[in-house]
Amino acid sequence: MSFKKSGKKKHFQNKAYLYLLPALTVAAAFCWYPSVKSIVESFLVVNQGGKVIGFAAFDNYRRLFSDQAFLHSIKVSVTFILLFVPANTFVTLLAASLTRRPSRLSFIPEYIFFTPVAVSLSAYSLLMSDIFRGEASVLNNLFSTAFSGITTPAGAMAVLVILGIFLDFGLDYILLMCAFRSIDRSVIEAARMDGAGGWRLYWCVEVPMIKNTVLVTIFLALKDALLISAPIIILTEGGPYRSTETIMFYYYTEAFRSGNRAVQNALASIVLLIAGAGMTVYSIFKRKKEAL
Repeated sequence: MSFKKSGKKKHFQNKAYLYLLPALTVAAAFCWYPSVKSIVESFLVVNQGGKVIGFAAFDNYRRLFSDQAFLHSIKVSVTFILLFVPANTFVTLLAASLTRRPSRLSFIPEYIFFTPVAVSLSAYSLLMSDIFRGEASVLNNLFSTAFSGITTPAGAMAVLVILGIFLDFGLDYILLMCAFRSIDRSVIEAARMDGAGGWRLYWCVEVPMIKNTVLVTIFLALKDALLISAPIIILTEGGPYRSTETIMFYYYTEAFRSGNRAVQNALASIVLLIAGAGMTVYSIFKRKKEAL
């Protein structure tokens, strides 16, 4: 009997892997293979045609870290991450908190908050460009203000953070709202019977119960902040005064505009290393939480 059960269990496991095969094939072709290829070629000399013409060892990495533009892009990326991630977490958590209790009319704010997902990145970027493009912007004309917008370094960074929040808002909001609504109601009622209510119930009971989902949204925000490039290309083109040239915008200019294969492969390898380190930290943190 046990043999039949184990055989049946193994059959279902094999069937599950069979269903995963198409996704694994696509991942291997378009993700794993290019990643391994970039890491290998980062130690080689490759011409613009993709032909290997020599061994470079760590020269590509030395060349990358000796470039002041790359070092500046690291500084810009760190600044953007420190501004964007806390702001995005606060805004999405606030919106999810306001609609965490389902009601007859809750579909209205839910629809409004989820709307950003339906609008393309390019459309949002162009819209933000018109709203914040400078003295003649839509914002200044409507409210008679003098916000400099994307014409100054500080204004451009602020607008980029706002744009990033809009782009991430819909998905993060849905994740957090569903997490709030999946909390066992008996836990909430028990806390209320013990005297918890209002802010105490929210901060001490509800938020701790969705901490894993909050952590997921933070890691998603970190990923998006590190890889942001398309909004910068459309909105600021790295300006003004190179104030929005992030790591991935630097990658775009070197790899696609200049065709610099040495910098392209070295930087791709570094980004993969950072992403792998982030996933490792997240996995370790999650396992420790589950073990408690």
